[in-house]
Amino acid sequence: MNIRYLMLLPGLAIVLGMAGCSTLDKEDCLSADWQLIGFNDGVGGRDAGRLEQHRDACSDYGVVPLMDQYLLGYDRGVRRYCTAINGYNEARAGKALNPVCSGELQPEFVRGFELGIQTHQQLTRLESARHELSILTSEQHSDVRDRNDKREQLIMDGISSDTRSFLLSEIDELEHEIRLRNLQIKQQQQSVRMETRYLQEMEADLRKQL
Repeated sequence: MNIRYLMLLPGLAIVLGMAGCSTLDKEDCLSADWQLIGFNDGVGGRDAGRLEQHRDACSDYGVVPLMDQYLLGYDRGVRRYCTAINGYNEARAGKALNPVCSGELQPEFVRGFELGIQTHQQLTRLESARHELSILTSEQHSDVRDRNDKREQLIMDGISSDTRSFLLSEIDELEHEIRLRNLQIKQQQQSVRMETRYLQEMEADLRKQL
């Protein structure tokens, strides 16, 4: 068993306590290719302690995982996972730094992760700008509907002069708000375009560094 395997063994002692949530079913356990299972766990960025979950899942069927085979596959898989591009994509998606990439595998993964943080921050700014635009647009639609409803009330039969005066005042206020918000919407649309363009330029540059 090599040094890499010895580094993984502490994780095998962790009981994750996921009762009622089996990682493998009966067919999986009985026909298990433990090297392939280990590879899939590693390439998926899962902790090697997942083997303990597999052990629990297969215990009811009298199947005991082959640790050496699992770790052999896991080692290959985790090396495939711990790359700069995967680190970048994980950070871009807003995920936490995965501790499975340790030792010699850590620097490249962390380098990509740090670049991905920059993209995630810009994605957050873009999402914030889009959210603000969505709020403004929703408010505008609401005010336009309200103004149109009040215009229809003006032409209804039998309304009093006081009601008419009140409706006209309300319509004036709404139209003022609509005009102001139109300017805000145009400005926010420009902000969204700017943040989108900046994200595209940033990501193109960052990906060249991976």
